[in-house]
Amino acid sequence: MKQKLFTVGPVEMYPTTLKVGGEQLPYFRTQEFSDLVLGCERSILSLADAPQDSRAIFLAASGTGAMEAAVINSLTSSDRALIVVGGSFGERFCEICDDAEIPYDAIRLDPGTSLNPAILKSYDLGSYKALLVNAHETSTGVLYDIPRLGEVCRKYGLLFIVDAISAFLCDALSMKSMGIDMLITSSQKALALAPGLSIIVLSARAINIIEQAHVHSHYFGLKKYLLDGTRGQTPFTPAVGVLLQLSDRLRSLEKLGTYALVEQSAARANYFRNLVKDLPYKFFADHPSNALTALSPQNGHSAYDIYEILKDKYGFVVTPNGGKLKDIVFRVGHMGNITYEDLNALAVAIKEIV
Repeated sequence: MKQKLFTVGPVEMYPTTLKVGGEQLPYFRTQEFSDLVLGCERSILSLADAPQDSRAIFLAASGTGAMEAAVINSLTSSDRALIVVGGSFGERFCEICDDAEIPYDAIRLDPGTSLNPAILKSYDLGSYKALLVNAHETSTGVLYDIPRLGEVCRKYGLLFIVDAISAFLCDALSMKSMGIDMLITSSQKALALAPGLSIIVLSARAINIIEQAHVHSHYFGLKKYLLDGTRGQTPFTPAVGVLLQLSDRLRSLEKLGTYALVEQSAARANYFRNLVKDLPYKFFADHPSNALTALSPQNGHSAYDIYEILKDKYGFVVTPNGGKLKDIVFRVGHMGNITYEDLNALAVAIKEIV
């Protein structure tokens, strides 16, 4: 049975991307490959609405690798971070800080609930160097108020580190207007590429911090990436195949523009939610991202059982949850090469199950 992915990464890829992925890889220490990487950097900066003098770094790593690199290159054991934790990916920032022995305080939210920025008033914000947040918590689908959080960071001089791995090109994000200093994304989400490439977009302020940092990591020391990146290269072997896919994909994405891409994602999300709104499911996120819809069965069914039935009986692969949310929530992704006909078919299958 041919499967259709409604997952939150990897996602259904486009035919041109699949074609590029099937070609022989080139040698990469060449001017031609350098030009390709520099072109990718320019396009990513444009799509992120990055401020002047920003840079983009390409890592052969998962999104978690980029999260770790962002943290250890900007914070030390002498600093203190404030972390928004609404699920497993917010918790990942805490785990990274624990491993790096970076002090932090966590704002812990109930799963599925958004953050009221007014909560921040109860913290001594002047005592922190950085605010770390997922633009949306992918495990629950909750979208946070990044513009408001950016205002708080500006007011108190906090470095604003945003994991936009699933939100990039799905939800409205502007480094310039939202005051984001480090924006993290990766290849297998809305970019709809193979996994293995992560990207960190850096403001001039973040670049200055990185250039002065003494990082206890050979591979994730970003100073080397900034230096080699000026000539379109990386200090270590890059994800050559994924960068070729990225270069091809960015040509079509830039023609559409960020606003149109976000609108496209919102239209898909709203269309699907209208299809299932009268079924015995609860929308789990109180402020959902366009990237996915988190559904919680209300009729006694296990969310994980529904995931398995959709996969094994219909060939539709949604995203299950783990841990305490395993039987409570499954997630339907709206990224990648998905049509309205695909969403109709998935909604019919979900209705048949219940």
